[in-house]
Amino acid sequence: MERIQDRPQEKQALTHYHDLGLRPSATSEEIREAYLNLVRVLHPDLQRDPAMKRQAESQMQRVSRAYAVLSDPERRRRYDASLAPNGVEQSEEPAALKRTKGRWRARAFITIGWLICAFAGVVGIGWYFSQQAAEPSGPTQVNAAPMSPATNTRAPAAPNPAPPAADAADTNSDLDTLRSELASAKVARDHALDQTVLQAKELDFLTNRILNGPQWPLTGSRRFWGVWVAPQSKFTPVPSAFTPESVDLIMAERDGLLKGRYRARYPGMGLPEPPMVRFYFEGKCQDDMANASWTAEGGSRGEIQLKLTSENTLQLVWSVTEPASQTGPATGTVALVRKREP
Repeated sequence: MERIQDRPQEKQALTHYHDLGLRPSATSEEIREAYLNLVRVLHPDLQRDPAMKRQAESQMQRVSRAYAVLSDPERRRRYDASLAPNGVEQSEEPAALKRTKGRWRARAFITIGWLICAFAGVVGIGWYFSQQAAEPSGPTQVNAAPMSPATNTRAPAAPNPAPPAADAADTNSDLDTLRSELASAKVARDHALDQTVLQAKELDFLTNRILNGPQWPLTGSRRFWGVWVAPQSKFTPVPSAFTPESVDLIMAERDGLLKGRYRARYPGMGLPEPPMVRFYFEGKCQDDMANASWTAEGGSRGEIQLKLTSENTLQLVWSVTEPASQTGPATGTVALVRKREP
């Protein structure tokens, strides 16, 4: 009689479509909308309990990985091909063959480990004997002072000059100090250059794109126009890698087209340089909603969604689709208020 444990059990692994709650035939717009909705629901800042926050962070990582694959047409095509019935399932090996391969693999690892240990032992023994051979084995010969013929007494031996070991050590120490100072100066110089480049780009954006741009008519479509900042909280928030210390947003709008700059500074959390998220975006707006794509200086890319909750309040959700050199969190949800009218 066939045992129950010997029967092959069907396993259905969760796919990226399950993570986003979609069918494999979902369109790109449905994938993006589902991802943004999950970001609003699963964002760790919405959870106050530490255990729930950790669970939310884990779910956000799964959702972000799924969206990174399904939002890219080429990566999605390859992923869909891997889910085909003729894919991985037909290439699965019997359990007995897998166990046999596992045993041989374990034996191979153990054999390699013993060979490495033996090689290290041989090298250590050879080094020990080479050190013993380099040391003088005979007694040290002492040159006696010459006898004085007149007094038949020994003349005082001339003192041997001591080797300038201390001077060499001091020279090496000074060289190490100079190298360290030069390395620190180079790092400071590179950091200053990076800050200068960022400030130049910031000034170019503010002057050429916003202030010196065409004078757009004052119509009802300029609801997103202006400077937006994070409101001051009455309570001091607990420092978190997902909670920014300061946020500011500058936007301009015309005929349904939207462009702007987003900037947020996050707590250092022990890092020498606090993480900074800064990108420029362009997109379209319709009524109280706006969707746009953004790019950053390091080549990072992502998407942003804005929603007017009132005339002077705004909800913003952003996420990273191509990290590149992006530092800090991979997504963010903030509520902003209008600082001043344009």
